[in-house]
Amino acid sequence: MNVHIQIPTRAQIVAGGFEIHAAVDGDAWSKSQLQDYAKRRGVYVHHSGGRILYVGKTTEGDFGTFGERLRREFQTKASGDSSLHRLLAGCEWPIRTYCLDLDDLDMMVNAGSMTLSRERKALIMEQVLIGILQPPGNVH
Repeated sequence: MNVHIQIPTRAQIVAGGFEIHAAVDGDAWSKSQLQDYAKRRGVYVHHSGGRILYVGKTTEGDFGTFGERLRREFQTKASGDSSLHRLLAGCEWPIRTYCLDLDDLDMMVNAGSMTLSRERKALIMEQVLIGILQPPGNVH
């Protein structure tokens, strides 16, 4: 059994993504920052000033889209003032979020003769990126 994964490089990640603004002290946060990715699902990487901050995935449930999940990370009230929100809000450089939607991941993770759902491929990519990039926001 072989699984082949096309992993984006650190350079590709830090060169890409959307600039996202953290909402602090009751400020509003808008999903429109994500353009057409707001309603998609997949894996995302927050980075700032060339530093990888956090890798996450969103595939199902109430917060199963990039828009809903990122609102819970970038808005103080929605985040419950989580440690991840504090990390993001405390960045001195703009934060960018690099997104790989389920269609991207379907092409990037080849399970050979096995059948894997797109959600499983997202889980695989998320775990591989966390293992390789070791972002501080994923350390528990």
